[in-house]
Amino acid sequence: MNCEKCGGNHPSSSCPQAWLGGDLPFPALDLPPPPTSDAHTPTHIPMPPQPLAPMFTTPAPTVDPLLGMTVGSYRILKLLGTGGMGSVYLGEHTGIGSKVAIKFLHEHLANNADLVQRFYAEARSVNVIGHANIVSIFDMNVLPPSRYYLVMEYLDGKSLEMLVQQGPMPMSRAVPILVQVCDALDQAHEAKVVHRDLKPENLILVKRGRQEDFVKVLDFGIAKLQSTMASRKTATGVIIGTPDYMAPEQAQGENVDSRTDQYSLGVIAYELATGKTPFAGLPITSMLVAHLSQDPRPPHEVNPSVSPAISQVILKALAKKPEARFRTCGDFAIALEEALKASSTSSVPVFVPSPSSIPLTESAAARVTPAQLPDVPSPSKVTPMGPPGPVAPPVSQSQQGKAPTPVGARGFERTPAQAVAAIPRHVARFDVKVKPEGGADQTYTCQDVSRAGCFIICETALPRVFSRVTVTIPDVGSMLGDVVRHVTKEQAEAWNMPAGFGVQFVAPRPEQREALDNITRGLPITPLAPQTPTSQADDPLAEKLLTDVRKRIQGDHYVVLGLPLDVDFPQVKARGRELSSQLMELGKRPISAGQRKQLEAAQDRLKVAVDVLGVPSKRVEFDGMRFNWKGVGACLSGGLRVTELEEVRKRFLKANEGTEARSALHVLTANGHERDGAVADALRVVEHALSIDPLNLELHHRRKALLRKTPLKK
Repeated sequence: MNCEKCGGNHPSSSCPQAWLGGDLPFPALDLPPPPTSDAHTPTHIPMPPQPLAPMFTTPAPTVDPLLGMTVGSYRILKLLGTGGMGSVYLGEHTGIGSKVAIKFLHEHLANNADLVQRFYAEARSVNVIGHANIVSIFDMNVLPPSRYYLVMEYLDGKSLEMLVQQGPMPMSRAVPILVQVCDALDQAHEAKVVHRDLKPENLILVKRGRQEDFVKVLDFGIAKLQSTMASRKTATGVIIGTPDYMAPEQAQGENVDSRTDQYSLGVIAYELATGKTPFAGLPITSMLVAHLSQDPRPPHEVNPSVSPAISQVILKALAKKPEARFRTCGDFAIALEEALKASSTSSVPVFVPSPSSIPLTESAAARVTPAQLPDVPSPSKVTPMGPPGPVAPPVSQSQQGKAPTPVGARGFERTPAQAVAAIPRHVARFDVKVKPEGGADQTYTCQDVSRAGCFIICETALPRVFSRVTVTIPDVGSMLGDVVRHVTKEQAEAWNMPAGFGVQFVAPRPEQREALDNITRGLPITPLAPQTPTSQADDPLAEKLLTDVRKRIQGDHYVVLGLPLDVDFPQVKARGRELSSQLMELGKRPISAGQRKQLEAAQDRLKVAVDVLGVPSKRVEFDGMRFNWKGVGACLSGGLRVTELEEVRKRFLKANEGTEARSALHVLTANGHERDGAVADALRVVEHALSIDPLNLELHHRRKALLRKTPLKK
């Protein structure tokens, strides 16, 4: 529409020239025309100049009434974050300056009794579990009239979510993180607590000593005791959780158990391995359906740097049916660690025979002279048993346990390059002697051998994975080896092969390598002359290290590990692995026979120390009898059951008569100090009473209560 006044494309009634009261057209600025109203007239009435109002008005900032307030012994300093149920603030103890996190339930939710119960259920759940990898909650209370809050451990770290946003994480870093979460969940599940909303945002990584990625699990706010599944706190059929990490049974609103958390952790493991969740990008409804019915793409296909062994473990945790997953999160952790170890040693693969490559029985007519050699009798005791044609090369991680794809009657599928380079392998079957560390020789049947290792049939108890064994092969001699994998009876039945274990040889001598190479080719071998024992001088570097080792192994378990009396359990395990690795490296040096005996003694002593200090039920007995109340406190924080503590205390009191009476006198003294307001003196006396009666649970609770009151942090 053309304006009669200015010719513009607008109604004449809203012409800007009329609004200005002049004859010139409105300047061509990229601004909307001024508003008009029914009271507007084209007559311009001069008005005094007015200050220009800002285009956007910023509302005055609202002051958070909680900032600067003191709740209990803590002053609220700043807001750390806000979630669906509440907000978290940074608090500082007014006396000693220690930092805490204070979680307030949103005020508008305070009238909902179910939400208040769920809010406080977090504190109860965490208190029941009591694990070092779960955030600690110190207190819960209400600020009148209805500001419910929890006081918890302040974590100066970063969430796992921040790391997964950066892309895939190396499995060498991801697996230790996942194992810590497994340990925490395993203990929670033993206490009949299911988290039900595990996701990267709820996993915080903090620095703890030399451990950069120490995990803290947060937000048990919707956790539920399995024994109260029928409680009214969460109506039956209501889906609670995060869709990306939700197990199929949870998506259907069915009852959940410990394996539900395992599925969620499997999704997190998948995300760490690939950089994304299994069904990322789908709408929520489609995502829930995918969790119910769609198999995720294997992680090693999404990210080739992930080994098939680790990929297989993650997919098992993501099984649709709970019974198809690992029995516990602890089993999930063990499988992850074994897969990581196997993938780190896959550069020297151990051949695990496939059923089609190794006949268990064979007629004499089927045996032929290997590689068309003259029919020369072999002096070896090794009896060749395989066909002369090409046999599968050493199996990679992705092929282990799978039968190779046959191309014809004489071979298996290969690329042309492999076909040219392949050396015919001759499968052999013979008896070997296996001696585990600290055990006696046992005779087994060796199913197959290569230059890298061998596979040994074993129907009974299998030696521990990653343990060191000595394998003695006829005419080859004794060689050290590491047990690198198991084939259980169940796997053997599924794969149609014998049960047993694979051994990877550790530094065989050159003549032994040559003999092993001849066995794999089916060539005759000459028995190796037995090694004449020679006296070897002490290795100077090893002697320097062993001097310190000799001193340590004379002390108690804490001295052996070089750890403080109140060390937590993850640090015990980490220190054990570190020292074990150092001793293994030392064993690779050309040390003398005497030094090797000292090294073996140190390895045995280290194993005993870790076995005792790494298990709460064993450590509490050790610490109690040594009057180490700090260690007993670490056991309580590490998940020791009250019934276990009481059993140990009964034995302790029987061996130390009069203990209760002596500690009771000190408790009376502490009561007097506390009545007089001398909290620090009361704490000192209670700790002295603990040094007399270290297994007294009431004294440990009393000490924690006094620590919250005293300005002197012990």
